[in-house]
Amino acid sequence: MTFEELIAPVGIDNFYKNYKGKQYFVIKSDRPRFKNYFSWHEFDNYLNQHKLGAWDRTPQLQVVLPDGGKYCKKKDPVKKSRDELYKLWKEGASFILTLSEFLNKELWNQCAEFEKHYGVGQSNIYCSSQKDAKVFPIHADSTDNFLFHVRGKIRWFIYKEFHKHGTPYRPKDSTLLESFVLDEGDLLYIPKGQFHRVETLSPRISISFHFTENKYKSSRGDWYDWKP
Repeated sequence: MTFEELIAPVGIDNFYKNYKGKQYFVIKSDRPRFKNYFSWHEFDNYLNQHKLGAWDRTPQLQVVLPDGGKYCKKKDPVKKSRDELYKLWKEGASFILTLSEFLNKELWNQCAEFEKHYGVGQSNIYCSSQKDAKVFPIHADSTDNFLFHVRGKIRWFIYKEFHKHGTPYRPKDSTLLESFVLDEGDLLYIPKGQFHRVETLSPRISISFHFTENKYKSSRGDWYDWKP
């Protein structure tokens, strides 16, 4: 989808004037319009490749652990086995597939559309297996965030505060602005630096698109069909 199509109810001029970097918004949908972006079948295939044949086929995997900790496959010196990861998944961990724009054509093309308005970007896929799965605590992102809700239901909490560089932040000081539920096909925009958190209401798949603000525009190009 083009950027203009995605935010049509808001409008492109209105977005740049009144929302970008200032105000979050939700665009509800009456259909699961993002269902082709990523599926549980693709998630299943991705995780079953972990350490297959001793080859690193899931290099960008991150996990929010049931105890609140975080596992990053790329950085953690002690690598978890596929059996260990599966157990964590069943216990309510949330899995994040970073740099996921390389996983399929829909994600690649959507990044290319965003990059017509932003600098170079990426997509991250957030997957949880159950209600009340472990997720990140209150935090703020260093870029604008466009969230596509793909599967299930999730509750979002948006806070008044914005991150200020060099200023310490305590979650207990947060002022809740709004809480709302996203359904399949809904779009959420969160401006750079605004604090937020989520609560899973069911198994879910969400995709966030993040982009730099520099003037350099990506030469991502077309997704070619290499199949013979």
